[in-house]
This record gives sequence, structure tokens and C-alpha cells, in this order.
Amino acid sequence: MEFADAGGRFALSLGLPRSVGEIYGLLYLSTKPMSAPEIGAALSISKGSVSTGTRQLLSLGFIQKVWLQGERKDYFEAVIELGEMAQMAYERIVKHRTQEAERRFDSLRNTLAQEEKEINQEECAIIRERLEKLGKLQERASKLIPLIEKIIR
Repeated sequence: MEFADAGGRFALSLGLPRSVGEIYGLLYLSTKPMSAPEIGAALSISKGSVSTGTRQLLSLGFIQKVWLQGERKDYFEAVIELGEMAQMAYERIVKHRTQEAERRFDSLRNTLAQEEKEINQEECAIIRERLEKLGKLQERASKLIPLIEKIIR
């Protein structure tokens, strides 16, 4: 359960629901596939949280459905290869969010340029200065992306 809790905290740090990390942590250390009701009971979370969490984990490729002979329920198991998971997490979460942040930042700069004449010049100068600081931070962060990609590949 400690590992499930750690997974929950890690998921929160990535902007995902806590239950997503808890489910993955539980399945990662489980010696056999688990059904949704078993997951919910083990973690004391609702059927809806289990359903949403397993759906998200399936879409990220972190867990997979498995078929058990004679069973009608869906069973799940964790993808164990951590390097593969790190690469998928990077591609589907970090890279996507980074690209979205860059688009929003560009939009902010364009909006400021378009509305510059309508804004008080003093306020405009403050906003421009703050956007420049964000731009420098964005540039530094974008230099890390190739390093991250090399590490996880």
C-alpha cells in the first residue's frame, strides 16, 4: 500500500488524479492480474475512480487488459518495463503539456502586441518585462527537452 500511495503522490505531481497513480502502484506490485472490484476494494476507492483511472492508464499504455479463462470480468496488469513507460509518459504527458504551454505563451505575446495601444504604457511595460522573463525560462526549459529525450530512449 505504501507503493500505491507513492504512485498516487507521483501522479498528482504530473497533474493526474491520485487514483491513477495508486492503481498503477497497486498493479505494479501485484503478482496476478486484478479486476476493477478488487482494485477498488484494495485501495478503498469508488467504482467510478477505478473506471476512470484504469481508462486513463490504458490510454497511456501503462496497464493492459488481460483475459483470464472462465472469467467474464476485465482484469488488468501493469506494464512492467519502466523505460518504455517513461518514454510513453514523456511523449503523452510532458511533451504534450510543454507544447501546449508554448502555444499559450505565443498567444499571450500576440495578444499583448495587438492590444498594446489600448493598455496603459506603464502597465504594458510591466507585462512585457514579465513575459520576457517567462520567455527566457521557456528557452532554458526547451534546451532540456533534447536531453530528456536522450535519457529516456
